[in-house]
This record gives sequence, C-alpha cells and structure tokens, in this order.
Amino acid sequence: MSAAKRARSFGLGRNVSQTGGEFTARFSSPARETSASGRGLENVSRSFTTSFAASASALYGSMLVERIPVVIPEPPAWEREYLEWAQARRDKFKVKLPDEMVEAKGLIDNLPDFDAAPRETEADRTGDRSTMYRKLPEFLFLVLKDKSGTWGFPKAPHTDGETMRQTAERSLKDFAGDSLECWVVGNAPQGHYEEQGVTTFYYRGSYVEGELELQGDYVEHAWVTKEELGEYFDDSHHDLLKRML
Repeated sequence: MSAAKRARSFGLGRNVSQTGGEFTARFSSPARETSASGRGLENVSRSFTTSFAASASALYGSMLVERIPVVIPEPPAWEREYLEWAQARRDKFKVKLPDEMVEAKGLIDNLPDFDAAPRETEADRTGDRSTMYRKLPEFLFLVLKDKSGTWGFPKAPHTDGETMRQTAERSLKDFAGDSLECWVVGNAPQGHYEEQGVTTFYYRGSYVEGELELQGDYVEHAWVTKEELGEYFDDSHHDLLKRML
C-alpha cells in the first residue's frame, strides 16, 4: 500500500487524554508506520495538523471566583409544609416523660445571651454590589469591568506547556495578584463557551480569604448572584452559566 493510501486509511484523529486529573488535548495520527516510504505519510500528517491548528479557535482559561452561602437559605414552601406536618405527627404520638428525667439541670440558665445576626445586610438595603457581604443565603460570583467598560469574568490565553487549570489560575493572579486565596474545585473545567473564534474554559474557585485589590486593566468589580449575571452577559452566555453553576 502506498504512503498516500495508508494516510487515507488511517486518517488523523483528535485524542483527549487526562494527566493527573487534568485534561489536555492533542492532535496526531492514530497510527504511524515506519517504512521506506514512511516519509510521505509524515508529510501528510504534518500538513494536515498545521492547517487544522491554523483554523482552530484561540483557547482561554477563566477562573470563576465564588463566595459560598454564609447562612442556610430559607426553606421553600413545600418543605415548610412538610416540617409542620411532621412536627404535628410527632406531637400526636409522643409520650410525656417525667420532668426529673428531662429537666435541663441548670444548663439553660447558664447560657449566655445571644442575638442572631440579621439575614439582611446594609449592602442588601443599599444595593451595593462591591462587597461580598450581601445576599448571604446565595452563591455570589465575582465579575470585573475593564478599562473599556466591558463586564465579564477574567481570562487568560492558554500557552504551550501548561494545563488549562494552570491557565485559569494565572487569570486569577493577573487581576488579583496575591490579594485573594481561592480553592479550585477540581481539575476538569466546569464548562466552556465559544464566541467569535475564542473558546473559554471555566474553572470554579471558592473564595477562602483576602481583600480584593484589582490589578492590570480592571477598574471595578461586583459580587452578583447567578440570576444577576444576566445583567452582565447576553442571553446565550447567561443560559450556559445558569446550567453550569
């Protein structure tokens, strides 16, 4: 079989591998033969790969910084109804024990005075989105505005020799430096979004500590809920984010 026929027979494929839990992609021929005419097959592979790489979209990594809920969300109506029914059922069938068996033995008298903190904060009342101390029962996500006035998630272009997670972590450093500490949730991306020849892979980083100090080309930030993201992204992008987050 000639080299050209072997090239058509084997074809070229896209291999996706996972190294240390992180995904990397490479393009190569599924099989490679060595023969006196093998040079022709290598030339076919090289020309195909070069033309494919030229037409491939640019790859970016992005870190979605999240603040997890601070308080337990209020239960929905169906859950409150069930809890009321369950409590009524327990009250109906419970057996009253003698007081000497159930008395608190003075423990309640020694408890310190305690006033629960309000669930609504000053930022909730004033509509201040620059602080994460708002919408305490919900997840919040950090969006940034650059000098051109565009809002979005920070991202960085992927470079050879690094995993996509490392690219996303670099995007965090580019806008926050060492001011924020985040725990990255997993090695695989949460999802990806393609737009105008650019594919962005999103990674989720849970906020641990730190006060944000913006760097680079970013001038403003906001901590917003999943629903509020619709004010910063178009409908198709927001639809992806709602399913992904």
